[in-house]
Amino acid sequence: MFENSRQLPLWPVMAKPQLGDATAAIAVALLLIPQCLAYAELAGMPAYVGLLAASIPPIVAAPFGSSRFLQTGPTALTAIVTFGALSTIESPGTAEYVALGALLAVMLGCFQIIFGIARLGRVAFLMTPAIVAGFTSGAALLIASSQLPSALGSDTNGQVIIRAVRALQAIQTWEPFAILLTCGTAALVLFGRRRFGRRFPGVLIAVAIAVVIGRSGSYPSTLLGSIPNNLPSVNLDLPWSAIGSVFLSALVISFVQFAEPSSIARGFADQNDEPWEASRELSGQGIANLASGLFGGFPVGGSFSRSSLNRLSGGETRWVGVFVGLLVLAFLPLVSILETLPKSVLAATVIIAVLPLFNFSTLLELAKTSRRDALLGIGTLICTLVMAPRIHYAVMAAVSVSLSLQGIDKLKERRTARRHPPR
Repeated sequence: MFENSRQLPLWPVMAKPQLGDATAAIAVALLLIPQCLAYAELAGMPAYVGLLAASIPPIVAAPFGSSRFLQTGPTALTAIVTFGALSTIESPGTAEYVALGALLAVMLGCFQIIFGIARLGRVAFLMTPAIVAGFTSGAALLIASSQLPSALGSDTNGQVIIRAVRALQAIQTWEPFAILLTCGTAALVLFGRRRFGRRFPGVLIAVAIAVVIGRSGSYPSTLLGSIPNNLPSVNLDLPWSAIGSVFLSALVISFVQFAEPSSIARGFADQNDEPWEASRELSGQGIANLASGLFGGFPVGGSFSRSSLNRLSGGETRWVGVFVGLLVLAFLPLVSILETLPKSVLAATVIIAVLPLFNFSTLLELAKTSRRDALLGIGTLICTLVMAPRIHYAVMAAVSVSLSLQGIDKLKERRTARRHPPR
C-alpha cells in the first residue's frame, strides 16, 4: 500500500540552485499572482490575503519538502475547504473572518508538523483512488459553480450550487462584456497551451488586457477593487479564543488537504524514478501553513498546475519555491495596478485551473473493474455536493466507509480460513 513512498531523512538538504530554477520561478510566479487573487476570492477573503499566502509559504516550504517540483501556495481545493470551515462561523470578507482564516492556517500547520514528525504522512494513502476521484470531481464542480455568477456578470445569493443555478436562470442579469472576457480568457489560455505548451503565459496576457479594459472605464461589471500593498509581517494577535470553533475542522482538513500535494509529489517521483518521503512532505506543508497563518494568510497546499509548470519550465531543485516567493514579495509594492482587473477574468482563471480535478473518467474506469470502488467514488462525489460547504467531512465519511468495508473483507477471510484450514 505504501510502496511509492521511499524513506528519506526528515531533516532537509537543499541542492545548489541551478539556472533553470530562476527561469522556472518566473513562469510559476506569473501564474501564481493572478491565481492567488482568484483563490482568495474563492476562500471568501480579500484579494490581498491571497498575496500574503503566496509570498512567505513557498519560501519556507521549499527546504522541508521532498519533491523538487511541488509548488506550495494558495490552491482552489484549500480555498474551498477554508470557505466551508469558516463561512458558517463568520461572514466572509470581514476582518474577523480573515483573522479566523489565519488561525485555521496556524492550527492546520501545527497538526501537520506534529503528524509529520510522528511519521504519519502515510495516512494520505487512506485516500484511495476512488475517494480521490469522487472528492476532487465534486470539489471541482463546486468550485466551478461558485465562479459562474462572476463569469456571467450576474449577482445572486445563496449556497454555491443555488447561486449558480439562479445565475443561469436569470438571463436578464447576464453581462455580455463579462461573458466575453470569461470566454476570451479561457480561449487564450487553453489555445495557447495547446499551440505553444504549458509555458505560454496565457493567464498573464489575459490579465494585462483585462486591466487595460478596466482602467478605460468601459467595463460595466465588478472589478477587483482596492488592494493594500503592505509587506507581510508576523501577527500573533489572532482570535485564540475561537480555537474550539475551528479545532475539529483544522484536524480534518490537515488530513484532507495533504491528499493533493502528496499525490502530486508521488506522481512526479514515479515519473522521474526519484525518492520522496510522505512524512517529510507533510511537515513541509505544515510549516508552510504555519507561516501563512502567522503572516496573515489562509491555508495553503500543493498546486498541480504550478508544479507541472515548474517541471516543464526547467525547474531542477526546490530553490524554485524560494525564488517564487521572493518574486511575489517584489511584486507587492506594484499590486495596485491589478485593482481594475475584472472579476470575470479571475473566475475564468479558477475554472481553468480546476479542470484537471474533474476525474469522471477515473470513475468510469472503476465501474469496469470494481463495482464497489465505483460506488464508493460516486458516493463520495454525492456527499461532497450534499455536505457543501463543509466538504472535508465528505472525505472523512468516505474513508470511514472504505475502512469498514476493508474490515468486513478481513473478517470474511478469517472465517473462510477457519472453515477451510490448510492441509
